[in-house]
Amino acid sequence: MAEDYKSLLDNSPKKLVGLKQVLRGITDGTVWCVIVSSDCEEFIKERLRDQAAGKEVEFKKGPDMSELGKISKIDVGAAVVGLLR
Repeated sequence: MAEDYKSLLDNSPKKLVGLKQVLRGITDGTVWCVIVSSDCEEFIKERLRDQAAGKEVEFKKGPDMSELGKISKIDVGAAVVGLLR
């Protein structure tokens, strides 16, 4: 199950990378799953949970920020990635 996030990312053609975009996607109702890096700051996790309260959004634990960025095909680390409906 540790690789659960990887199969989700591989099978999801549309995704948002970064806190601001993911928060916007949660608000819009377009994000159904958020993958949070293992070394993500706690205040970011709290902000995501607050934004997703009452909405149908799954949260999955991912690898560290560096690896999550690589998997998401960006050149920098990523704290969060949102998968679009």
